[in-house]
Amino acid sequence: MTALAESFDSGTSPVHSAEFEIVSTVLRMASAARVRLAEALDAQGLSWARYEVLELVCRRGSMSYSALSRELVRHRTSITATTASLVEAGLLVRTVNPRNRQQYMVEATDSGHRAVTRAERALERSRSRMAVDTDSARTLEVLRGIEKQWNGRR
Repeated sequence: MTALAESFDSGTSPVHSAEFEIVSTVLRMASAARVRLAEALDAQGLSWARYEVLELVCRRGSMSYSALSRELVRHRTSITATTASLVEAGLLVRTVNPRNRQQYMVEATDSGHRAVTRAERALERSRSRMAVDTDSARTLEVLRGIEKQWNGRR
């Protein structure tokens, strides 16, 4: 039985448990991080979703919508909408896959590569303002362990 389940069984308020404090703190930190990242990317004309797609395509090269969806763990509809806005902005080009004429591929343009470079610089400046501490690696290890436990992975 998990400590969270035990807190329910013992009659202790789960809201005051260490587990809920961890969850609450992580959610507040995620919210604050999203705001800072959004501010950094907004100045570059990108949302986080657009940056994720563009950065992945720049790093990996031409990709199908289904590959993007799988890699970013996003619904295909979201990927389609996001890539459409990047194509419209001239940061990606969409082509038909020559090996599978029913599949579209997206590839970064030179403007797309430059946009990612600018965004990465902005994110780096933002990251320096979000420094956790000298034990960030240990903190990340603990958080990943919690994530694996919650998702049933070992």
